[in-house]
Amino acid sequence: MRDGLPGQRSRSAGTGRRTSTALAALIFQALLATGSPLVAQDPPPYVVRTASDDVSAASREAVLRHLPRALERIAPQFPGTPNAPFTVVLHRSEASLDADSGRALHPGTPGFALLDRDEIHLLLDRIEAQPPDDLPTVLAHELTHILLDQWAGPTASGVPRWLHEGLAQSLSGDLYLSAREVDLVLPAKFGRLYRLADLTRDFPDDDYGRRLAYAESFSFVEWLIRSRGMSVIREGIRFATEKDGFVGGYARATRETILVEYERWYSWLRNESGAPWRFILENFFSYLMIGALVLAVLAGMRIWRRDLRARQKLEREDALERGADPVEQPPDDPT
Repeated sequence: MRDGLPGQRSRSAGTGRRTSTALAALIFQALLATGSPLVAQDPPPYVVRTASDDVSAASREAVLRHLPRALERIAPQFPGTPNAPFTVVLHRSEASLDADSGRALHPGTPGFALLDRDEIHLLLDRIEAQPPDDLPTVLAHELTHILLDQWAGPTASGVPRWLHEGLAQSLSGDLYLSAREVDLVLPAKFGRLYRLADLTRDFPDDDYGRRLAYAESFSFVEWLIRSRGMSVIREGIRFATEKDGFVGGYARATRETILVEYERWYSWLRNESGAPWRFILENFFSYLMIGALVLAVLAGMRIWRRDLRARQKLEREDALERGADPVEQPPDDPT
């Protein structure tokens, strides 16, 4: 889960709050008091370390090269972050994960975030050359979870899984599990999309359900950002409480319920997004081939039945010429 919530694509997201050392807190408060941006600090507010000796120096250097770029791009979306130091841990494979971290890893996923420890864990043997599992995208995705959790502060536990994953996909620039809006067309048509309440704490365990959940989270959050703006989403997080979470915080910030926004997004998806037409165009050739196959089968059946009737006719005529009883002809096939 490239996430920061429980059960997310390899991110184990604990909702527990981190504890910082007194010294680290004093240092960061001093930096904030002077107005110095933490992203630009030397030394930076992060540490990149290796979990085993089989991680190459080149891999660590690549992370050190991409991480500042990701911070520069994503940190402004969560003003004042990073407000606590965080760590990026590099693993050659899952063999170097400890028992606690291993429980956060989902099969086939290249990274996860442990929010209660401010840690990003990357599995280098699962990093690909192309998005969404390339190093820059995975780093940006996991970093979004860390910064969002830090920015939310006391209300972090009220940030739903769908919002975490939607923002992580949106800000990292790519979709997890290659999920797309066109994948939502048929579920939307038949009323099979997930309710937001179903995606608040965790995502489905099966591959199809998880892919659908990521696609739905991305599409809805992207729509919210375009319709309301990132600042409104931040306000909803700030006004969240342990009792009613982001849903209540969003209502207090906008005087609008998130369920009303969901219905508006649902209508947009079906009628204005263009996803249904993209779905038809992408699948046109497949439907054409299926239709051609069905027609070919029907034509073959008609030919077979026509040949059968012709053979039976010849057999009857031959029987009449020999003075034998004619072969009974079955009723004509209506096709």
